[in-house]
Amino acid sequence: MDKDTEDKLFRLTTQKLQTLSRHAMATMVPGAFSRPLLFALLASFLLAATGRRLHLGSCVVSVHTHELKQYFHEIRQGMLDEDRHMGLRLLKSHAMKDVTPVESCCFLRMLLRFYVEQVFSNYGTKQSQLRSTSNLANSFLSIKKDLRKCHAQMQCHCNEHTSLKFANIQTNFEKLEQREAAVKAMGELDFLLEWLDGFHSDGPPQI
Repeated sequence: MDKDTEDKLFRLTTQKLQTLSRHAMATMVPGAFSRPLLFALLASFLLAATGRRLHLGSCVVSVHTHELKQYFHEIRQGMLDEDRHMGLRLLKSHAMKDVTPVESCCFLRMLLRFYVEQVFSNYGTKQSQLRSTSNLANSFLSIKKDLRKCHAQMQCHCNEHTSLKFANIQTNFEKLEQREAAVKAMGELDFLLEWLDGFHSDGPPQI
């Protein structure tokens, strides 16, 4: 994140806090809006502005997981309504749990490329879902760019085990008709986001 962007986010965060503080002071009894609460609110605003630092092995990236979840929530019901293959799962729990921190960067890089190049492009977004789907795609592209930097710095190691896991996802995806496959993959974004969110610590998440 460049300095101009950081300054802008800081100004926006400060403005939000000032607005909330003025509202609280006007509606709450004296002393009720305590200093610890102000610090907690500031921390939450800063987290929303800068994203969460995810530890993917040696690669550390900042991801706005809360925004990604919100974008998905806005289109989730539509995905469930369109899914005609509820018995099939592309992102299987045991495979996701088995991804080690060392291979997580490479695995995520493969998944993001898969979603950008094969899923979003074939989904055929409805007008009502266009904004949320576009935001998801743009966010994935941004994360993918950061992972590319880690890869260039030899911090995103790939091995045969990682490639085989992704190959299984690709194989199941290709068993379905193109549009149905894209719907299935879109509907499983919550599994991906939950898995991704768990890497704010140094261990793999539990999904």
